[in-house]
Amino acid sequence: MNIQDFDAIAAKFAGVLGAAVSMRYLQGSWPARVSMAVSGSLVAYYASPYLSLVLGIPEGLAGFLMGMFGMAIVSRAWEAVQAVPIPALWQAVIDRVRGKGV
Repeated sequence: MNIQDFDAIAAKFAGVLGAAVSMRYLQGSWPARVSMAVSGSLVAYYASPYLSLVLGIPEGLAGFLMGMFGMAIVSRAWEAVQAVPIPALWQAVIDRVRGKGV
């Protein structure tokens, strides 16, 4: 294993560490927090090279920031999904299809 491989692994692992740091400050059950940590790590894995290129910062720092804030973004998105009134939306669609809706 050469130093370039180690640097690439360390840059990707920084996203996992950022998600672990952020997990400490999020509300919710342990399974929810672990799933958000995994999703924050995935956000960091895929978005940190782009963020690093755009901002001109090292990929490890971009990975850490994306892991930390990506988890918060996923948490807020999940809260928004849970707030959507799914039964009322489905009822409106069914009423529209049946011709009862305006």
